[in-house]
Amino acid sequence: MGYLVSMRLPLSRQAMWLAAVLAITSVPAAEGGRPYYPEGYRQWTLTRFRLQGPEHPNFEKQGGFRHYYANDAALESWGRFRDGAVIVDERAHARLNEQKTWEEAGLAHVAVMRKDREHYPDTGGWYFNIFVDGDTMAGLAPGQAKARCFDACHRTQEARDFVFSDPRR
Repeated sequence: MGYLVSMRLPLSRQAMWLAAVLAITSVPAAEGGRPYYPEGYRQWTLTRFRLQGPEHPNFEKQGGFRHYYANDAALESWGRFRDGAVIVDERAHARLNEQKTWEEAGLAHVAVMRKDREHYPDTGGWYFNIFVDGDTMAGLAPGQAKARCFDACHRTQEARDFVFSDPRR
């Protein structure tokens, strides 16, 4: 508390600052307080691949090459995922080259779902985050991730443990 007082902030501002610090540190993340980003996920099993082309109504926001990866915990418990299961949706921009062949044109985002029932009961036990433009450090704030990933999309998939697809067999 001495540190807060030495900052010479009004008591109400000190309380707000302390509440913000506590809120940030109470959310489980990767080491160092950063959002969880699964380094090395491209070494996992590629469970699905697709091209969402320009004829798709949501191409501008979600189009491109979609690569879905899953760790062993996810593969072994698919459908009723256990804690520690991780699924990654990697989206790369797509462009038609001079030879009229679709090719990747840069990473658009890496969306992450990690099962952790204890810390995320209000999202079906899932941690959600999205990392854009190759940034693996920032991601979304927890409230943004819940609103953008769970509330806007995955909430509709309760019967499938909030996951849309199945791995290719």
